[in-house]
Amino acid sequence: MASGWGDGAGPPSRPRGADGRRGGNGASPRRGHVWLVGAGPGDPGLITVRGAELLAGADVVVTDLAVDAALHAYARSGAELVRVGPDGDLRGQDEVNALLVDRALAGARVVRLKGGDPYLLGRGGEESEACAAAGVWVTVVPGVSSALAGPAFAGIPVTHRGLAQDVAIISGHLPPGHPDSTVDWAALASPTLTIVIMMGIAHLVGIADALLAAGREPGTPVAVVERATTPTQRVLRTTLESLGADAVETGVRSPAVIVVGDVAARIDARGAASPHRSPSARPGFARPASSRPAGRGEGTERRASQDENADTADLDISHDGSGQVDRVALPAPAGAENGPLAGVRVLVPRTRQRPGLLARDLRRQGADAVETVVSTLAPVPDASGLLAALPGADALVLADADEVTTVVTLLRGAGQDVRALAGLTLVSASDSAAVALESLGLATVRSSAEVRVAHVVVTEIPVTGLKVAVCASAAPPMGVRTVRRITLQTDIPAEPDPSVAADLRRGALHAVAFASSTAARRTAELYGPLPPGLLVVAMGRRTVLACEETGIRVDAVANEPGIAGLVTAVCGLVAPPGTGGPA
Repeated sequence: MASGWGDGAGPPSRPRGADGRRGGNGASPRRGHVWLVGAGPGDPGLITVRGAELLAGADVVVTDLAVDAALHAYARSGAELVRVGPDGDLRGQDEVNALLVDRALAGARVVRLKGGDPYLLGRGGEESEACAAAGVWVTVVPGVSSALAGPAFAGIPVTHRGLAQDVAIISGHLPPGHPDSTVDWAALASPTLTIVIMMGIAHLVGIADALLAAGREPGTPVAVVERATTPTQRVLRTTLESLGADAVETGVRSPAVIVVGDVAARIDARGAASPHRSPSARPGFARPASSRPAGRGEGTERRASQDENADTADLDISHDGSGQVDRVALPAPAGAENGPLAGVRVLVPRTRQRPGLLARDLRRQGADAVETVVSTLAPVPDASGLLAALPGADALVLADADEVTTVVTLLRGAGQDVRALAGLTLVSASDSAAVALESLGLATVRSSAEVRVAHVVVTEIPVTGLKVAVCASAAPPMGVRTVRRITLQTDIPAEPDPSVAADLRRGALHAVAFASSTAARRTAELYGPLPPGLLVVAMGRRTVLACEETGIRVDAVANEPGIAGLVTAVCGLVAPPGTGGPA
């Protein structure tokens, strides 16, 4: 397939001479080029096809994204990665402009990877001007902006016939009234205007006050979409007058998109994050010559979100009909036998009987994933806790089909049946819970749109009329005043697997990947001290602590939540750049 690097941004190529070289008078140096590429709103599957092609052929990638971002895996091995930002290799805009010009004038193919769209609140225009002034060819590759994708993934159409036909996209980086702000807040008073505010979380109260002062109604619907299009997306729905208080109460954080207008109350078809189709889980970047020394974030840096979303809450992530699928699973490169983990045997301890996505994605990278069940969930011994919590409650919130089955089992063990739930609103926090309840002939109310933070369902739609809710692992609906927490299931250790024990004794495994703290603890209990040569990769802070408590040395920690981050960590540890597998 043609590389497609010529974008028509410069003059036509000169004819080849008799020796096959351009111009016929000897070889001329390759002229560099800068592409301003929009990375999309957060989901790595939403980069454009053109953007992915350019990343795959770049000599230099100057990126706004975190060092562990899945999109970096599109780049070829050996490409120079230069990070921009407070903790990156470059900080100021002038430094970025100078680097783009310098690398391009040296003949490099440079991709400037920018979140969202380069020309929407991304300073792409400044970088384009700098390149043009230096005689550097530059081409822009538009990207999907979170200004539109964020609302769409929350089910909010920014325009809708009869509600809104115009949209204003606003920067909230500066507070209303700031002398450097060019936003005319008074001009945003039309009740039919949809306002999308970017970078405005730090000034929510001031923004709400400015819009109210402009004439927007206090009850105007508002939606705040946090970490849009990612597996940790959250949505806060409120009104303009309550925005500040509700944002503080729910702990809304950047990055987030704020939608103001009647459309913000809509919940139409939602987005679904796509499986990440990258050619490899092992980005092989050469560090830039201008990088800051190791020790200032290099190699040890972890994004702030990791501790919040680090563990899988002891859940084996699998497609079990709940709708909670790992949404950035890494597919295999062409020919898994040539993948970065070819020839590597990785132990995958599970805390569920059903197969999980971790083993699947490791196999897609060429690994021989050895799965073993180290624990399972079973109903608690009796229904006393459940029955004691029900009197006076308005609702019973059930996280998934397993909790529904457990409730039925406990009631039967107590000589009762589902009639004990009469008068309660049964709230399902996932598709699987709703299907299980409906199969029993029980009416259910959906509490959320399956939004998860740290793999715990977070409700975004208030269920009216509920004051007291009984919950096990699910979060209560918004508006509930009293939550009665109960335990429905308990962790049961599995029996040791003789074949796994034998593999550990004879050193037939290269690595182990722990996706939860329970998996780590149970593995230590079942198999004792792990062999000193076994490489250990852990998912998040809680899993690392569990390993330390049980005497397990941790060699690598996933730099992003989810299965994709764990697979990437295994690839980076076991098959570092320049190798095809274990030593």
